[in-house]
Amino acid sequence: MSLLAEKKTFTIPAFQFTCGRTLPVTLGYETFGTLSPAKDNVILVVHFFSASSHCAGKYKESDPLPGFWDSLIGPGKAVDTNKYFVVCADNLCNCGAKNPMVHTTGPITVNPETGKPYALDFPVPEVLDVVNTQKALLESMGITHLKAVMGPSFGGMSSWQWAVAYPDWMDKIIPVISTPKLPIWGGFNPLQYAIRVAKIDPKFQNGNYYGQPEQPEETLHLALEMMNVAAFQAGYYERTYKREVAADKDCYDSVLGEATYEKKLDAIVNISQPFVDLNHWLYTCRMCLNFDVSRPYGGDLDAALSRIKAKVLAIPCRRDILHPADFVQWAVDRITWLGGQAECYPIDSDYGHMAGILQTHLFDEKVRRFLA
Repeated sequence: MSLLAEKKTFTIPAFQFTCGRTLPVTLGYETFGTLSPAKDNVILVVHFFSASSHCAGKYKESDPLPGFWDSLIGPGKAVDTNKYFVVCADNLCNCGAKNPMVHTTGPITVNPETGKPYALDFPVPEVLDVVNTQKALLESMGITHLKAVMGPSFGGMSSWQWAVAYPDWMDKIIPVISTPKLPIWGGFNPLQYAIRVAKIDPKFQNGNYYGQPEQPEETLHLALEMMNVAAFQAGYYERTYKREVAADKDCYDSVLGEATYEKKLDAIVNISQPFVDLNHWLYTCRMCLNFDVSRPYGGDLDAALSRIKAKVLAIPCRRDILHPADFVQWAVDRITWLGGQAECYPIDSDYGHMAGILQTHLFDEKVRRFLA
């Protein structure tokens, strides 16, 4: 029987963004396990780029798939919900803004002053703003200290941000497949390219496509495909999207035709596309592009990393091109040199970046021991 999940919502009537603007913000969240009387058994899990607060369990037994880290979180698992109280919230500008099980505030949200969606008038959040919404949620529960902060990809970036911004708030962090500032390669491909494609799409209308008869569907589709291709590695694609030259015809008859492996990726992207809002996707791209924990310290990464008091277990994948393992190892070495406690535990898989999400068996026992 699966762990059962329940979606709840939390509203901040006046949330001040790092840029200075103040807006009402609502976020969905899910919790697992039981909060101890001393409120000292809390683990905050932060979701990855295109996920949501549904990190474990199912809403009902008939659901086809559980939460994204269900293999890691639950009774008796590495993040043992018999011991820990797990909290996971929907990020600002969550990509799945059209999913009824996601509650987020972003460009698709109606501006109460105009009665229309904010679109690109919504302030550009930083990862620190996401962290601050989570902090407000925790404080509303009377929680002021965390056993750990952890998450994959964007969730790992948020873990780094938590440890730098609020060093006394947690005992440990477990950033998975992530670095304390976004590597430039991971910025260009696929994040910046998604923004550039949107800018040249006439259907995008500078973000004001809500309610229009023509939607920027092809741009959204391409953005999702670019993310998919960058997140996995070559071996995975050779196994999953095999050539079928005997069946292929369209791609030989026309330069605009597609091979069977191209059609397969299209079909997979089509499953998630109806739940994704393009503006929200681009805003999340921009949050990642701008991510650097040293920004408040004039770009001095040592100054930022020296603030970390939490014990760090960083888990990169050796074949990840978005957050390369060498960059993660460098950050861990730097923290150690600065007097902190940090360990790098690399995994190896041709799932690449996605190994940190889909192959938790590669590191679950390490996480169990580290938390214990």
